[in-house]
Amino acid sequence: MKTLTICNSARLFPQVLELKKELEKLGFIVLIHEASVTMHGKEVPVEQYNVIKKGEWNDELQKTLAPKMRDHFEKIEKLDAIVVMNKDKEGRKNYIGGNTLIEMGLAFYLQKQIFLTNPIPTDVPYVEEIRGVSPIILTKLEDIKEYLK
Repeated sequence: MKTLTICNSARLFPQVLELKKELEKLGFIVLIHEASVTMHGKEVPVEQYNVIKKGEWNDELQKTLAPKMRDHFEKIEKLDAIVVMNKDKEGRKNYIGGNTLIEMGLAFYLQKQIFLTNPIPTDVPYVEEIRGVSPIILTKLEDIKEYLK
Protein backbone atom coordinates (compact mmCIF):
# COMPACT_ATOMS: atom_id res chain seq x y z
CA MET A 1 0.00 0.00 0.00
CA LYS A 2 1.38 3.42 -0.95
CA THR A 3 1.99 6.01 1.74
CA LEU A 4 1.67 9.79 1.47
CA THR A 5 2.06 12.86 3.58
CA ILE A 6 0.24 16.13 3.08
CA CYS A 7 2.20 19.38 3.07
CA ASN A 8 0.26 22.56 3.68
CA SER A 9 -0.14 25.86 5.44
CA ALA A 10 -1.08 25.38 9.10
CA ARG A 11 -4.05 27.68 8.60
CA LEU A 12 -5.54 25.10 6.25
CA PHE A 13 -5.41 22.31 8.84
CA PRO A 14 -9.18 21.66 9.01
CA GLN A 15 -9.19 21.18 5.21
CA VAL A 16 -6.20 18.83 5.51
CA LEU A 17 -8.30 16.47 7.60
CA GLU A 18 -10.84 16.29 4.76
CA LEU A 19 -8.12 15.69 2.16
CA LYS A 20 -6.64 12.96 4.36
CA LYS A 21 -10.03 11.18 4.48
CA GLU A 22 -10.42 11.42 0.71
CA LEU A 23 -6.94 9.97 0.10
CA GLU A 24 -7.57 7.16 2.57
CA LYS A 25 -10.79 6.30 0.72
CA LEU A 26 -8.61 5.89 -2.38
CA GLY A 27 -6.56 3.29 -0.50
CA PHE A 28 -3.54 5.30 0.67
CA ILE A 29 -1.96 5.48 4.09
CA VAL A 30 -1.76 9.21 4.86
CA LEU A 31 0.30 10.98 7.51
CA ILE A 32 -0.12 14.66 8.34
CA HIS A 33 1.32 17.29 10.67
CA GLU A 34 0.31 16.91 14.28
CA ALA A 35 -2.95 18.64 15.25
CA SER A 36 -1.31 20.47 18.14
CA VAL A 37 2.01 21.79 19.42
CA THR A 38 3.21 21.77 23.03
CA MET A 39 4.04 25.28 24.24
CA HIS A 40 4.68 26.23 27.84
CA GLY A 41 3.56 22.72 28.82
CA LYS A 42 0.15 23.10 27.12
CA GLU A 43 -1.22 21.69 23.89
CA VAL A 44 -1.96 24.46 21.39
CA PRO A 45 -3.95 23.73 18.19
CA VAL A 46 -1.82 24.22 15.05
CA GLU A 47 -4.09 26.99 13.77
CA GLN A 48 -3.53 28.98 16.97
CA TYR A 49 0.18 28.15 16.95
CA ASN A 50 0.46 29.54 13.42
CA VAL A 51 -1.04 32.85 14.55
CA ILE A 52 1.34 32.97 17.54
CA LYS A 53 4.43 32.31 15.41
CA LYS A 54 3.47 35.09 12.99
CA GLY A 55 3.87 37.47 15.91
CA GLU A 56 7.11 38.15 17.73
CA TRP A 57 9.67 35.37 17.29
CA ASN A 58 11.18 33.99 20.49
CA ASP A 59 13.14 31.04 21.88
CA GLU A 60 9.98 29.12 22.83
CA LEU A 61 8.79 29.22 19.23
CA GLN A 62 12.19 28.05 18.01
CA LYS A 63 12.07 25.14 20.46
CA THR A 64 8.68 24.05 19.14
CA LEU A 65 9.07 24.70 15.42
CA ALA A 66 12.37 22.92 14.77
CA PRO A 67 11.23 19.50 16.11
CA LYS A 68 7.91 19.88 14.27
CA MET A 69 9.77 20.47 11.01
CA ARG A 70 12.14 17.54 11.63
CA ASP A 71 9.21 15.25 12.39
CA HIS A 72 7.56 16.10 9.08
CA PHE A 73 10.87 15.73 7.22
CA GLU A 74 11.17 12.21 8.64
CA LYS A 75 7.68 11.41 7.34
CA ILE A 76 8.66 12.64 3.88
CA GLU A 77 11.79 10.50 3.96
CA LYS A 78 9.86 7.30 4.73
CA LEU A 79 6.87 7.75 2.42
CA ASP A 80 6.26 7.33 -1.31
CA ALA A 81 5.08 10.83 -2.18
CA ILE A 82 3.87 14.17 -0.88
CA VAL A 83 0.62 15.90 -1.68
CA VAL A 84 0.84 19.68 -1.42
CA MET A 85 -2.52 21.16 -0.56
CA ASN A 86 -2.10 24.55 -2.22
CA LYS A 87 -5.47 26.22 -1.79
CA ASP A 88 -6.17 29.93 -1.86
CA LYS A 89 -5.08 31.68 1.34
CA GLU A 90 -5.61 35.29 2.35
CA GLY A 91 -6.25 36.38 -1.23
CA ARG A 92 -3.27 34.50 -2.64
CA LYS A 93 -4.24 31.97 -5.29
CA ASN A 94 -2.95 28.39 -4.92
CA TYR A 95 -0.76 29.40 -1.98
CA ILE A 96 2.52 27.60 -1.27
CA GLY A 97 4.39 29.06 1.69
CA GLY A 98 8.02 28.93 2.70
CA ASN A 99 7.83 25.84 4.88
CA THR A 100 5.91 23.90 2.24
CA LEU A 101 8.50 24.95 -0.33
CA ILE A 102 11.23 23.54 1.93
CA GLU A 103 9.30 20.27 2.22
CA MET A 104 8.93 20.14 -1.56
CA GLY A 105 12.70 20.64 -1.90
CA LEU A 106 13.36 17.78 0.49
CA ALA A 107 10.94 15.50 -1.35
CA PHE A 108 12.63 16.40 -4.63
CA TYR A 109 16.07 15.66 -3.19
CA LEU A 110 14.82 12.31 -1.86
CA GLN A 111 13.33 11.54 -5.30
CA LYS A 112 9.77 11.39 -3.97
CA GLN A 113 6.83 12.16 -6.21
CA ILE A 114 5.34 15.63 -5.60
CA PHE A 115 1.67 16.31 -6.25
CA LEU A 116 -0.17 19.64 -6.09
CA THR A 117 -3.91 19.86 -5.51
CA ASN A 118 -4.06 23.06 -7.58
CA PRO A 119 -1.94 24.74 -10.27
CA ILE A 120 1.41 26.32 -9.41
CA PRO A 121 0.98 29.80 -7.94
CA THR A 122 2.32 32.50 -10.24
CA ASP A 123 2.43 35.38 -7.77
CA VAL A 124 5.34 34.11 -5.64
CA PRO A 125 9.01 35.02 -6.14
CA TYR A 126 9.98 31.33 -6.06
CA VAL A 127 7.72 30.12 -8.88
CA GLU A 128 10.76 28.82 -10.82
CA GLU A 129 11.81 26.70 -7.85
CA ILE A 130 8.34 25.17 -7.64
CA ARG A 131 8.39 24.43 -11.37
CA GLY A 132 11.91 23.02 -11.01
CA VAL A 133 10.83 20.17 -8.73
CA SER A 134 8.43 18.98 -11.48
CA PRO A 135 5.25 18.64 -9.44
CA ILE A 136 2.27 16.83 -10.90
CA ILE A 137 -0.89 18.90 -10.75
CA LEU A 138 -3.87 16.73 -9.93
CA THR A 139 -6.91 17.63 -12.00
CA LYS A 140 -8.81 14.96 -10.06
CA LEU A 141 -7.63 13.51 -6.78
CA GLU A 142 -8.19 10.01 -8.15
CA ASP A 143 -5.45 10.65 -10.74
CA ILE A 144 -2.85 10.08 -8.03
CA LYS A 145 -3.54 6.34 -8.23
CA GLU A 146 -2.29 6.23 -11.81
CA TYR A 147 1.03 7.84 -10.88
CA LEU A 148 1.65 5.67 -7.82
CA LYS A 149 1.01 2.18 -9.19
